[in-house]
Amino acid sequence: MKADWSKTVQDLLIGTTRGGGDPAALLADCAALGVAAFGSTLPQEATADPVPLAPPETAELPRPAARAVLDAIMSVDDEVLLTEWCALAKANHVVAEHRMLPALLALGTARPGLRAAVVEVLGTRGRWLAGTRPGWSWASGAAPLVDEVPLQEILDLPSAQRVRALRRKRKADPAGVGAFIAEEFEASRRSADRQVLISALETGLGPQDEQLLETALDDKAAAVHDEALHLLRKLRTSRLATRAARRLRRGLRLTQDGLDVRPDELWTGQADAEEQRDLMRDGSEKGVAGRIRAAAASVPPSYWTTTLKADDAKAAGVLRRGPWAAALLRGVADQLAAARDPRPWAVAAAETLTGMEQLEMLAALPAEVAEQAVVAVSKNWHYDLLDHACAQLPAPWSPETTRALLHRYAALPDPRWRAGRPPAVLLARGDADLLGASWEALTRRWPENSLELEVLRLRIRLRESFAPAPPQEAQ
Repeated sequence: MKADWSKTVQDLLIGTTRGGGDPAALLADCAALGVAAFGSTLPQEATADPVPLAPPETAELPRPAARAVLDAIMSVDDEVLLTEWCALAKANHVVAEHRMLPALLALGTARPGLRAAVVEVLGTRGRWLAGTRPGWSWASGAAPLVDEVPLQEILDLPSAQRVRALRRKRKADPAGVGAFIAEEFEASRRSADRQVLISALETGLGPQDEQLLETALDDKAAAVHDEALHLLRKLRTSRLATRAARRLRRGLRLTQDGLDVRPDELWTGQADAEEQRDLMRDGSEKGVAGRIRAAAASVPPSYWTTTLKADDAKAAGVLRRGPWAAALLRGVADQLAAARDPRPWAVAAAETLTGMEQLEMLAALPAEVAEQAVVAVSKNWHYDLLDHACAQLPAPWSPETTRALLHRYAALPDPRWRAGRPPAVLLARGDADLLGASWEALTRRWPENSLELEVLRLRIRLRESFAPAPPQEAQ
């Protein structure tokens, strides 16, 4: 057949006028031989059972305005806006319409960070559809987010996966996995395995883990020791906190100028074996300042309010005075999440922390506390530091936070590369209602605003699309 096809091609190139032959026969040969040479085979008859019909959707669908906003959000590919749409849909007890389900499942598959939001708006049909493809099983409700392995085989996984797998197991069975970790820790010879086991305790961390963490403080591997010490400092009450409080009472005294080291006492000499055990081995807690910082990082802020018989603001004011203020406040910065009112502590600590340390301090706080802390701390920040901090705050912000940060941004000079353009994080994460009411002020302060304000317009449409509607407009 190949020889016949080659001859036919040659005859076509030469033509019947010069080469002779019947034009109709030549075209017929070309059609027949061409299909035979290049045509595909007929599909095989399917033998698989057909997919069962989708169940009916029991939840309400959003109104047309909300559907249109979701279309627009998907077209601009904005994760923050999509998360906000899903949150509003969940709050209004509606789910995404059927035609959007494949796109939402595909997006959640490609971006695991969106899965928690997308799952809330899939509804009955979305979960059914997720069960039709293995890659969508994370949303079906019948399969885990990632492939599971037996608990006994987790330490054989690649290093990047072991901690995540152990934490996932521990979340489902805290007591059982905790017992497994304790048993494996005692038997493990490799320090990397022991570090993985200790790191996994961060999920569901509680008083029941203190004994194992105390044991890990005696580990010869610095990484294992430091990981255990980091977790012990997160416990509200512990033997470590008791030892640190004892050192603070023994080593410091209150003077008119603030807290100072007691002469001829604990921190005027070398650290003993017990204190060395409670210090990080990474070199960050050497010398008197490092030892004071370690003790302060091991007690909750309530220690200071109780010892000084003052509220958080007054106690923070005492710590920010004196020659060891920097060391004390760097330690307190690690305990802000445990403070009754973290704002005065955050402001005081920010005076001694570098820009990156300030961001790390804020990242460790709960969302509502972080908002208050950013507003309180950022008075003297430059544009880039404020932008980085605001990007860490979950959206949407409260109206009070939005108003304060709007004024903060407006008072700062724009960097050259954003001259005249509004801060994208402000318009994407701030309270949409307040920003909409400030439209005129926004456009006057930042005249180059076409792209950024388009996001704000979309957010305002989003809020309006889920606002209560008259009965005749409801779906």
